Amino acid sequence: MKDTKYKKIIFLDIDGVLNVIPQGRDKFGSIFHQHFVDNLKSIIDNTGAKIVISSTWRFDGLVQMQKMWKHRNLPGEIIDITPHIAICERGKEIDAWLNAHKDITHYVILDDDTDMLDDQWNNFVQTSENSEHEDYVDIGYGLTKICAEKAIEILNDGDDTDLW
Repeated sequence: MKDTKYKKIIFLDIDGVLNVIPQGRDKFGSIFHQHFVDNLKSIIDNTGAKIVISSTWRFDGLVQMQKMWKHRNLPGEIIDITPHIAICERGKEIDAWLNAHKDITHYVILDDDTDMLDDQWNNFVQTSENSEHEDYVDIGYGLTKICAEKAIEILNDGDDTDLW
């Protein structure tokens, strides 16, 4: 990752966030819901955040994730993946990544699961159990507009510096 003084990071899960009910397949797997991709683009456009994949999709490797992003013309830039520590311990994996990158100023976690550490809850946007959101899929899943607005607020909180 390039060295800069100011960084905003989106820790991105994929299943339950961008991928709920597959919208077809390509050589990388399930195609994501376009309106959830559009909501991710809104977050990036409004914050300048970079993406760290925290999803199990990361097991395909950083290069493969970046190839998929480019092939599908998805928004933003994937700069890294979280380390694998243990199944159902995503909060610990995110914490390990943050501890190795002390220069991060703002981050948000977009995930449908709630296995976060106590000190991560203010940076967490749950993309499940949101059946009151207008643009949810299935039984309340996905990166809805309300979720995107909350993520933008978290990433821009106290922000008076330039984006990178």
